[in-house]
Amino acid sequence: MQADSVRIGVDIGGTFTDGVALTADGQFAQAKTLSTHDTNPADGVMTAVALLAASLGRDVETLLQTTERFSHGTTIGTNLVVERKGTRVGLITTRGHGDNLRIMRGAGRVAGLPIDRVFDVQKTKKPAALVAPDSVLEIDERVDRYGEVLVAPDPQRVRAQLAEFLESQQIDALAISLLWSFKNPVHEEQIAALARDIRPDLFLSLSSQVSPRLGEFERTVATVLNGYIGPASRKYMIETGHRLRSRGLGNELLIMQSHGGVVPVTTAVEVPLATLDSGPTGGLAAAAGLATTLEHPHVVATDMGGTSFDVGLVVGGEPVLAEARVIDQYTYRAPALDVRSIACGGGSLAWIDPYSKSLRVGPSSAGSYPGPVCYGRGGTQPTVTDADLVLGLLDPTGFLGGTMSLDIDAARVALAELGAELGLSAEETAAGILRINNNNAATLIRQRTVEQGLDPREFMIYAFGGAGPVHAWGFAADLGAAGVLIPLGNGASALSAYGIAASDVFRYFDTECLLPAPFDSEEFDRLLYQLETTASKALAEAGFDDDQILLDRFALLRYAEQYAYSIRLPLPDGDAEKWTAELSSRFTDAYSRLYGSGAVSLFHGIEAFALRVRARVDSGARPQSQSGGSTRSHHATKDVFWPDEMEWVTTSVWDGADLAADSQVDGPAIVQLPHTSVSVPPGHRLTRDVWGNLLLQSLEAK
Repeated sequence: MQADSVRIGVDIGGTFTDGVALTADGQFAQAKTLSTHDTNPADGVMTAVALLAASLGRDVETLLQTTERFSHGTTIGTNLVVERKGTRVGLITTRGHGDNLRIMRGAGRVAGLPIDRVFDVQKTKKPAALVAPDSVLEIDERVDRYGEVLVAPDPQRVRAQLAEFLESQQIDALAISLLWSFKNPVHEEQIAALARDIRPDLFLSLSSQVSPRLGEFERTVATVLNGYIGPASRKYMIETGHRLRSRGLGNELLIMQSHGGVVPVTTAVEVPLATLDSGPTGGLAAAAGLATTLEHPHVVATDMGGTSFDVGLVVGGEPVLAEARVIDQYTYRAPALDVRSIACGGGSLAWIDPYSKSLRVGPSSAGSYPGPVCYGRGGTQPTVTDADLVLGLLDPTGFLGGTMSLDIDAARVALAELGAELGLSAEETAAGILRINNNNAATLIRQRTVEQGLDPREFMIYAFGGAGPVHAWGFAADLGAAGVLIPLGNGASALSAYGIAASDVFRYFDTECLLPAPFDSEEFDRLLYQLETTASKALAEAGFDDDQILLDRFALLRYAEQYAYSIRLPLPDGDAEKWTAELSSRFTDAYSRLYGSGAVSLFHGIEAFALRVRARVDSGARPQSQSGGSTRSHHATKDVFWPDEMEWVTTSVWDGADLAADSQVDGPAIVQLPHTSVSVPPGHRLTRDVWGNLLLQSLEAK
């Protein structure tokens, strides 16, 4: 990087849009502004850029002209699916398979639902259709499991069918998903060429490109979802890139992917499906990189923002990857960082259950508009943020770096009215809201650890997002975790944006296979060579030099025909003959660690069912030590109503932005940062390291 150049990452969340600018010396500036979903999300992006420019003492044009990389994580695709605002999409499939999506898998009625809804059988149902029944066209064609053509489509007949279909259907996207197309995509490509000739403006989504994996239903879901969000996502990404270039950006916009890397916008618009849930993955990617620097092998990465609470795991130094994703009860296969979310954030609404007369928090959220009562934007129902404010955990004059004042009196009135139904004061109600919210967060972490055979006491919790550092003490204590790390101090409130700015450029390339043990090393070498050639060519065509491209190889293995459980293992470089003999024992060891030694089968065969290559370009971004800081004592005190104490306690207030590297802060204390606050309850100690991270630990545990 040149001395004045920067790398920018912008993440759009449900409530806030965060921006981070990494400078050549490893330092960073950050910005936080309200998201603009109700108008144009790109407006929030440009506002964040303007705030970053101001913090660095530059104008927007100068900042963008000196930007080496601009990366962006967007929620537009996720919102289109959840809110059912995607385009009308048509589906072309092999004759006899037109009802594939409607039939679904057996778990379709409950896929992705919380356990309480799974057992409420009368209320479970299949999700709303992504494709209208009359928008499905079946074509006479067939390829077998080996990729051999059994029935070739008649071009003239298909053209006539397509012309009639496209004229009768008001669609803007066309999904093409044929049987065994991942083995031989020729028929999908022929049909796509005909469709493009008839309707050049049509967004085309081919299963052989979107999700070239075994599993007709999951592959079709991925292809349809890609078409469903394609036109709007493509329009947004291209227009955002144009707006940035018009203000001075000289490089191509990079888009965050759900697998944890970024790709050029010209690549991202081809498969917008990969942007689903890409914002939360930025935080996990950043946490994984920081965990390597700090030598934390096991990490629970938690991101609590204004709307949601996202949890991802780093196990053995590697972020956990999911092979299948569920969105709105539709399951599809695509490698993605395994980030699970619940509605549990600063904007979560508190309410009284009319049947049990008990206090509840979430899942509904106030969002950025009207927002919490204390925002003064018309909100009337109290939220977690209102509770934080009334308890004293937030400064009403220092929110968002002092750019936004909070109305504590309005929040207290709203909480008092809610508590009156339960005979509680405003403070007691606020304490109850925090307890419930923290318990919801702890429950999700247990589901990701204890219920998967992992001990949360062996994990360090990384707490980030605007509300994460405020609440981490609560859910960490509930879990008995090793400690809480607030990554990069004030940077924790925008860690997802930091991860987006610092992530490598990379893409995954998969191929299906069926290689039983003992493994055929020559077949491994042949398939891996094909994948590596394809991967290298794709990144070279995206503008990267051959000497920049790094290749990582993986195998997906399972017990023969055990389709529900699999293991992904990294593969060494060099000829397969050197390492295939050890692959079975490596699989058995990994399977035992994940599922328990009793799950290992001594008499069941092992097979590799897919190979994968990750082609990447290293970003070179690493956390740097931060000098400066002089605060070694608190600058004020205030009364805080700590939920565990259930009384007002005199609490020291520290300026976290000027905290010295070796400082120790004993609770009760509030460490104020420009975009968040760290709660240090009684019996806890907070320390700052040379990278600016803040470590919170229980004195009893030490």
